[in-house]
Amino acid sequence: MDSSGPQIPAPLSRGFRPDVEGLRAVAVLLVVGCHCGISWCAGGFIGVDVFFVISGYLITGILATEYREHSRIDLARFFARRARRLLPACALVLVVTALTAVVVLTPQEIEATAHAAMAASLYVSNIFFGLAAVDYFAPAVERNPLLHTWSLGIEEQFYLVWPCLMWFAYRGGTRRSMWFLGVLAASSLACALYATRLAPMFAFYELPARAWEFAAGGLLALAPLPKTSARGTRWGACSGVLGVVMILGTAVWVKGGAGFPGWIALFPVGGTLAILFAGAMAPRVGVSAALGVGPLQFIGARSYSWYLWHWPFLVFAAILFPGITIAQKIETAIAALLMAECTYRWVEHPTRENRYLRGRPQLSLSGAAGAASITFLIAGVSAYHGREELKLDQRFQFVAAATTDYGFARLECYADGSSFEVRMCRFGEQARARTVVLFGDSHAMQWINAMRRVTDKAGWGLITVVRPGCAASDINPHQLSVAADRCKKWRPAAIEKIIALAPALVVMASYNGATLHGDSLTSTLMPAEEIRSGTRRTLAKFLAAGIPVVVLRDSPLPPFDIPACIARSIGRRPQAADPCEFDAAVALNPEAARAERSAAEGLPKMFYLDLDDLICPGKSCPAIQHGKIIYRDDNHLAGSYAESLAPQVEDRLVRLLADGGSVLSRTGS
Repeated sequence: MDSSGPQIPAPLSRGFRPDVEGLRAVAVLLVVGCHCGISWCAGGFIGVDVFFVISGYLITGILATEYREHSRIDLARFFARRARRLLPACALVLVVTALTAVVVLTPQEIEATAHAAMAASLYVSNIFFGLAAVDYFAPAVERNPLLHTWSLGIEEQFYLVWPCLMWFAYRGGTRRSMWFLGVLAASSLACALYATRLAPMFAFYELPARAWEFAAGGLLALAPLPKTSARGTRWGACSGVLGVVMILGTAVWVKGGAGFPGWIALFPVGGTLAILFAGAMAPRVGVSAALGVGPLQFIGARSYSWYLWHWPFLVFAAILFPGITIAQKIETAIAALLMAECTYRWVEHPTRENRYLRGRPQLSLSGAAGAASITFLIAGVSAYHGREELKLDQRFQFVAAATTDYGFARLECYADGSSFEVRMCRFGEQARARTVVLFGDSHAMQWINAMRRVTDKAGWGLITVVRPGCAASDINPHQLSVAADRCKKWRPAAIEKIIALAPALVVMASYNGATLHGDSLTSTLMPAEEIRSGTRRTLAKFLAAGIPVVVLRDSPLPPFDIPACIARSIGRRPQAADPCEFDAAVALNPEAARAERSAAEGLPKMFYLDLDDLICPGKSCPAIQHGKIIYRDDNHLAGSYAESLAPQVEDRLVRLLADGGSVLSRTGS
């Protein structure tokens, strides 16, 4: 791209910056610490935002330097440099992970991992995982060994569009460049703030809501550098300290994903900008000097390879060694660092610095296309292997059937994705004397077919008012997967519609697992008192309307994915005990049960029904009962199994209604 337009000043980012390398180390340490489950680093995922700002800062500076010196941007050379920098290590990790999945994972998991590898080889894994995460009942994305490649997808998409945007901006000189980046950053930030509230998966995974972080780094790269002075050095040193406080403070303070990346992301982004500015103004003072120490330089140089390897290592370790501790996860991450050192020494660095390739950008691009094609092909073969293995063994088909056994017509009965419309499904004749409403989240939905059988036999009507991720109780256990404020609006609207129906009974159920395992992505625990007070607030609304309510105890929560465990045991030598049984003492979640029960105490016509003794009849909970797999994942009952409990549900519920609650002590534990 040639231009004779105005020139721009030299950017701040010229030359190698030890402080930037050290900052990379801090970012990857935060991410790895978060993924290892270190409690004080629960917000360490903001390390990805640090990487985004660094990328915007460096790439904008590189492009500005090239345009300033040559009045053009050589796209072929730019993309060739990026390809040599990113693709070799990434392709290696994708291939090794896809092949390891064939040995370690179940057929369905093999296929999911392979599809992720195919998406990552095309640098669209952020779109792949964003779409998968929107589907509430899709296989859990957080257990995919390539989940972390979503950030690489965003970065590569940034590299594709940024040179063209910057060429357009640079043609107008410094002022036009700064205005252009400022408008771009403001627009993207507005998108992020809006999407975080209305479409959180889009805000988290997609470039339009993340571009402002890159643009912020670009703005700093083009900013005029103040003249060197003692005062400027002091300001730079203070800026570095402020940046560290903002980044580390956010990593410690943020305990969940609610509201991220919205306004909260301003703190790690601002902190990164402050540290980068400090490195330009005071490169040998304070924080900038500390970031230049040897260990951080070592980790920073290998941060990309370590980021690539650490998540597959952690996922596979958790599968091979159930119950892995935080200390063991840290050891696993260190093993991944050793692999990263090998990758950096023998793959990443030699390819990036290869003189022959550096002088032949077309060859670099051809090699990159070839490597991506081979990776895509190997991943495709892996996906085919998973599908074929599933077809060949009926035992795998039996397990696979459980994972898709929802037990009801999904989209007809609830709003999903970004929609929070209150939908109702009616079952049975409309003129029936009694109507029962089933109200709650996916842990209410799992009982739909059982409740249909009960109400049909009793001659009652059944209406469902359900929404995945939105509990009937006034609680919000999910932080990132569902917009909490949208559930806060859905729930009162749902209760208002239920009251307008004037049903004979409301049966409500809610997921309470956050008291045990925390939010699935952030491990943030929910206090039991929050369940008690939230449940009581919901019950009070029905009490005021004179509508009886039965609070259905949440089903036992396994510590692992039950169908996956069963599938992994297929083909192994028979064992004396069921390898997929789990301890009932924890799975029954007694603290949450006490909170729910106490919420109904003292309120007339408010009852508590416990069916968990049917699911966990002893000290351990079985994985299979009466020839049926009990669960379809790590917390939802399989629809056919829940339906098989209809006679017991009928017995307990009918007696509860007939006796006005006098049999509650006999049905609950």
